[in-house]
Amino acid sequence: MRAGRTLSNTAVGLATAGLMAFSTSAAVAAPPASQTPEPGPGYVTVEGRRVVEGTTIGEWGKTTNGELFSYTYKAGERKPAAALVAPAAARCSVYISDVQFLGAGANAWFQWETSQVCSGSFGSQKLQTQMWRSSWSGPRGYHNWRGTRSTTSGFIDYGWSSDCNDGGGTYTYYPVMKGYASGIGWGPTTRSDNELRKGCGTREP
Repeated sequence: MRAGRTLSNTAVGLATAGLMAFSTSAAVAAPPASQTPEPGPGYVTVEGRRVVEGTTIGEWGKTTNGELFSYTYKAGERKPAAALVAPAAARCSVYISDVQFLGAGANAWFQWETSQVCSGSFGSQKLQTQMWRSSWSGPRGYHNWRGTRSTTSGFIDYGWSSDCNDGGGTYTYYPVMKGYASGIGWGPTTRSDNELRKGCGTREP
């Protein structure tokens, strides 16, 4: 298992070799808008994060009437009409990067990043992630769910990895995530936009 570390919020969606595998949770404050760097070609700013344009963003929460809502949209595009139906008492926005495959043979691993921004009336938040792999009966967990500790911060950004069980059979792999905020509950499961076909077996070594 590789040691994990926090990524800066400007690194969302960028690969950084040598990262990841969960150790402790990490939460950092989202930067003020005046300090947010320019996105750059191919990137847009979403909730103070630098995100690859076209990446799926999930939003969920509770309206002032107590009704739960959730929807997805692509970074750089207009939010759906559902986002404007009623004012939100609390809202969370979740992001999971594309998964990358680094190294080779027995020293290969998957790498991805997750983040969540919450605002409004919530007490604390956390998130969980898991690598899924294909099977004849549908997706299965490649390892157990991993998660951050709860934090009262409005922003969580964390990198993860999963080692490849080289030679254990070829399957399709992709990570998923889901967020939690007290006062709202768990949001829907969101997956990476890409998936990788690799010979990493049925279970993480």
